[in-house]
Amino acid sequence: MIPACAIAFLALATAANATEFGSDEPAAVQTIADVLSLPTGVRDRGAAVRLQAVVTMWQPEQAIGVIQDSTAGIWTACTDPAVRERVRGVIRPGMEVVVAGSLYRGGYSPLLLVDSIEFTQEVDLPVPRPADLERIFVGADNGLRITCEGVVQGCQTGGSQASLTVACGARRMSVQVLDAGGLSRPEGLVDARIRITGVVGSVRNTRGEFLAPRLVANGAADIVVLEPAPASPDDVPTIPLAEIGRYRFDPLTSRRIATEGVVTYASPTTVFIQQGVRGVRVTPAAGFRPQVVPGDHVRVTGFIDTIRRIAGIREATIERLEPGEPPAPIRISPAAVLQINTAAMSRLEMADPSDYDGCLVEFTATVAEIRSRGDDGGDITLTGDGVSTLASLDQHAFAALPRLDPGTSVQVRGVMQIHLLGDDGAATGIMIPILRQVTVLPRSAADIEVLTIPSWWTPRRLATLLAGVAAILIGSLFWVGMLRREVQSQARLLAREMRLRRDAAIEFEASLRERNRLAANLHDTLLQTLGGIAYQLGACRARSQGGADAAEHLEVAGRMVDHATKELRGSVWALRTMPVVGHSFPDSLQTLLNQLSLGRSERLCLDVAGKTFSVPNFVAGNLLLVAQEAILNALHHGRCSTVTTTVAFDEPQGAIDLTVHDDGAGFRIGTQAGPEQGHFGLQGMRERIERLGGTIAISSNPGAGTSVRIRLRTRDYDAELDADDP
Repeated sequence: MIPACAIAFLALATAANATEFGSDEPAAVQTIADVLSLPTGVRDRGAAVRLQAVVTMWQPEQAIGVIQDSTAGIWTACTDPAVRERVRGVIRPGMEVVVAGSLYRGGYSPLLLVDSIEFTQEVDLPVPRPADLERIFVGADNGLRITCEGVVQGCQTGGSQASLTVACGARRMSVQVLDAGGLSRPEGLVDARIRITGVVGSVRNTRGEFLAPRLVANGAADIVVLEPAPASPDDVPTIPLAEIGRYRFDPLTSRRIATEGVVTYASPTTVFIQQGVRGVRVTPAAGFRPQVVPGDHVRVTGFIDTIRRIAGIREATIERLEPGEPPAPIRISPAAVLQINTAAMSRLEMADPSDYDGCLVEFTATVAEIRSRGDDGGDITLTGDGVSTLASLDQHAFAALPRLDPGTSVQVRGVMQIHLLGDDGAATGIMIPILRQVTVLPRSAADIEVLTIPSWWTPRRLATLLAGVAAILIGSLFWVGMLRREVQSQARLLAREMRLRRDAAIEFEASLRERNRLAANLHDTLLQTLGGIAYQLGACRARSQGGADAAEHLEVAGRMVDHATKELRGSVWALRTMPVVGHSFPDSLQTLLNQLSLGRSERLCLDVAGKTFSVPNFVAGNLLLVAQEAILNALHHGRCSTVTTTVAFDEPQGAIDLTVHDDGAGFRIGTQAGPEQGHFGLQGMRERIERLGGTIAISSNPGAGTSVRIRLRTRDYDAELDADDP
């Protein structure tokens, strides 16, 4: 009995919330079976419960335990820090308590979250029920105190606790001993047959699904040794390697066995041994590091393992008997191994002479792919005879490999493994497992020997090259298409320009003929008539010397006729063909300026820049007409004193820049008279230049004079246009 102060310390902290789940009345004491039988929805909503039961297991550090009444058992947990502090060091197995709290769905089975614990009395622990393995291994009887028998096949210790792996019949179960201090040597239990008493727990996943059962025992008193482990390794039955897992009239139990063989592969976690054409995989016991190398003759002691569907030895210790050489590798391909095993399975017979699982083999294959697993090493996918095989190497062997491009022919040595359907733990109902895959474990990089390297023209490279050629071809076709469109566009522009220039040449020639005709007509008619009038006025003036008034009027009429004659002569000159043929363009300009300066006070200047070249007649004629119009505009409207004409030749471009600038009054661009006011000079200049594909720009400001800038390019075909002119 515990002291009264302890009883008071464990007094009920909070009243239960309901007599029935969900009401406000104090909850009545229920049976655990009633609680566990509640619908899932009610349990998951945190129903309030009040239970009277016996503590069958308790973990003080985590404040987790199990209580059981006459109907069932349930796991409990104190999640409230205040409650955990009150029960720390007080609760122990064998105490009858009244527990109030709420349900939680837990990781697998319902869990009681404790709000308060009320101690009633100390009692004997419930009598453990004999284990019903069929129920236990499907997740039933969770929280019940049971007893079962089995053989200890593994042991790990940590602090005051021990973890045992116990084989119960053909199944293995994990057993946790909370207080292993009473076990003088826990690892000495390995291979002992024991009876163990504990409460049932579960191994589950994060989906709340049951994976395997486990037992939790309070201490050493819950373990009874029925048959101790053999005192000496010599007491363990030794069987030939070829007889492991084979038929025996008196089958071996789940106790240890021993066998011998030669090591063909060794790593900290896996060792393969071989005798003749029979190989076996050996898994060392936890904490045991095998100190063996390929070629060592060894004695292996452990438990038969059929989890992989091919018998092996687990929880093993390995004793080195003598060093030696590994057996010569068997020359056989993965395709042949698959064929032998598939044929044996179809006949429901054993493979003859062997299935070759665990045997050291040698074969030739082609590298298909290399893939690194990082710190775990890497895999090489091999192909041969239509069969794909995976060669797995550890980190050091993979790092030491020579360069292996896809298509490399290699000779491979290593331990062969056959993988059957169900090796991953998946249940199958077939009598003989289906062969899934064959893999090989090379012992080092030296077991991968390069025979021939692949041709540079691998399918991948050829595909890459063809893709590149196709891309270039497509790009070329696209470029040709774009170039064709550009050529067509430029051809249309050139044709339009040639048409405009020819039209300009024809128009120029036609206008020159018409101007010459008009000039001849004016000269032969009006100009001669004015000359005759002037002559007659002179004769009249000579005869009328005595009449002053008549003489004065005749003098005025004569001056007017002289002025009209001068103006008409200028117009006739302007209409006649300008001096283009047989003259350079600067000379023609100078002649134009000389003619325009006759009888005027304004200065007309010419500047020439650049190396001169021959200008086609119709181009030079149009430029002269535009220059003449610009100069006359300056003389008539600009009120200027000087007009400077500048011509610059750009021989590389075949271009002519012509500028006419005056120092007159100028004007604001946009305010000049245009066709609407009956002035067509500027518009005619612009149209004439644009027909030749040139540009014209006029700049002016009040008081700063006016500049007319023209840029015109000659063409190679202009000579033909000159020659074609009628």
